[in-house]
Amino acid sequence: MRKKISLPIRWIIIFGFVYILAFLFYRTLPSSIWKIFIFIFLLATLSLCLGSLFDLRFKVKDISQKITLPTMLFFVLLYTVLYSYISILQYNIFITGHWDIAGFDQAIWNTIRGKPLHTTMYGHNFLGEHMSPTLLVLVPFYFIWQDPRMLLILQSLFLGISAIPVYLIARDKLKNNILSLSFSIAFLSNPFLSRVNLYEFHEIALSPFFLFFTFYFLQRKTWLPYFVFLFLSLLVKEDISLIIIGFGIYSFFKINKKIGIITFVIGIIWAYLSIFVLIPYIRKVTGEGLHDETYGYFGRLGLGQTAGEIFKNIAKSPQIALKMLFFPLKEKFCVILVLSLSCGLFPFLSVATLICILDTALHFLSPDAMQSMLCFHYSCAIIPFFTIGGIYGAFLFKKKFKNITIGPFFFILTASFLSNYYFSVKGLTRAPQTIKPITIYEDHFHKSIFSFPGISALKKYKQTEEKRRMFDVLKKIIPKDASISPQDNLVAHFSQREVPIYPFPNFKDTDYVILCSYSIEDWVVSWQGQELYAKGVAEIFSDPDFKVFFRDEPDGGLVMLARKKEEDKIIKNAEEFAKSFPNLSDAHFILGTIYFYTGNFHGAIDCFNTALKITPRNRYAQRMLDETKRLINP
Repeated sequence: MRKKISLPIRWIIIFGFVYILAFLFYRTLPSSIWKIFIFIFLLATLSLCLGSLFDLRFKVKDISQKITLPTMLFFVLLYTVLYSYISILQYNIFITGHWDIAGFDQAIWNTIRGKPLHTTMYGHNFLGEHMSPTLLVLVPFYFIWQDPRMLLILQSLFLGISAIPVYLIARDKLKNNILSLSFSIAFLSNPFLSRVNLYEFHEIALSPFFLFFTFYFLQRKTWLPYFVFLFLSLLVKEDISLIIIGFGIYSFFKINKKIGIITFVIGIIWAYLSIFVLIPYIRKVTGEGLHDETYGYFGRLGLGQTAGEIFKNIAKSPQIALKMLFFPLKEKFCVILVLSLSCGLFPFLSVATLICILDTALHFLSPDAMQSMLCFHYSCAIIPFFTIGGIYGAFLFKKKFKNITIGPFFFILTASFLSNYYFSVKGLTRAPQTIKPITIYEDHFHKSIFSFPGISALKKYKQTEEKRRMFDVLKKIIPKDASISPQDNLVAHFSQREVPIYPFPNFKDTDYVILCSYSIEDWVVSWQGQELYAKGVAEIFSDPDFKVFFRDEPDGGLVMLARKKEEDKIIKNAEEFAKSFPNLSDAHFILGTIYFYTGNFHGAIDCFNTALKITPRNRYAQRMLDETKRLINP
């Protein structure tokens, strides 16, 4: 009598056969994002097959927590250090440093100076912009280092340690150490997490840590810590109330009806209080009557400027809202697919993934493609529930195949590392690249494990680092109480000021303008519009009240313009700085350049010679010295 083939072996044969057929099909496809999806799934499936064979041969049930826990902590440390390093490098060469991080930096900087979350950039207290009291958790770190880069480190830290509750949730649910490790790594490998981490700083980056622990205590039915972390989650940002409403619905049907109702009501009440009461009130009392007192983000949905208008328009034309929600279908499906891919598509097997459905719908309704495609930080509160959904989907798989452990482990690791390699953003890529939708696939922008930049990018960083050091010196010459209009990616470098900051090209009410580019075509950053930026550049250079006081490259580079009345003050500050730092080449070069643009050519030559004596390879000083001599002796 013929021996019956066991169920796991049947599945292995089926997977192997499907792999061969799909691989042949894959070879015939043109290059596209779908080809990459298929390729990742094929290799992950092959890993599942090979791992399952290993399970059947060696009967491996699990690995000791003495191995998996330190390994998980190693990946947390690796992620935190690596992304802190890349984020700081990007800040140093002006890839990050825009309005968002500047606003957070100023709010926290003012807090340690006795003005809790006060900003001049928004024209009112930061809580009048977003209900984010959790920012106060970050304040103690500013006693260590008062710098926007501290926020970048803390962002990487909070995202990194979020893998710890992932491990706890998986171990509690799956009762398996090695699979718990795989989901911690899968979370850190999620391609969208790199987009959150490498685009400025946002308070929402604190949410995964609190949301994961909220779910962990919900899962364990430990109600006191559950509500503690629920409230901490709500205090991250007003949007989180949508997630908490999702928690309530999930808890009602899956965990505890009473707790579900309480959670749902808390979410509704907090959404109403924060959006309709607290934010407008704080905006009113701290904005000196200069700003609209209503919540300013309803307009981002494209369905109206107020909550009433939005509900009215949805009731009147529900087909428009549905079209905005689901279309473009291909792009939005790709977003969901990539979110699921790092967990091996297991999130599709669990309703826990749907906890974030309201928050996801909120972003999908936006007419702004950057938000609806979950670029920037918009995916941050969504990623945790695709990870949790993956854990619960794997639980269903384990119920079906109880003796297979290494197979799913290899499957998840392969899917997570490959999705990270193909879809994460590469570090030290120009800022506008970070905003590209996931469906716009460019090889040079991706293909990097944990966003580590290529060798060529690191070489370019070293070259740009010279410009950054010069910029740091130039900043010290500008008076702290001067009104300033920096280029958008330089705003955070001037955020720790009491006076208002006006991002260029809004320079009409300012005394100083700072621009930085590699060439004249690069004055623009993508979200401000090339025409608007080019117009601003043309206006500032033709404005009779302004003149150039510093410029390190003839075709652009680092440029400081100021009102002519500031000339004596600029010269005095530059002279005092050069006298205070006699061995600093950049100080003498900047003073020489200021002399050059104010007509003191002999003083400029002396300064350039001093700069070259300190640093003989100072190409900027040599070029300006030659130009000055040419003007004196044509």
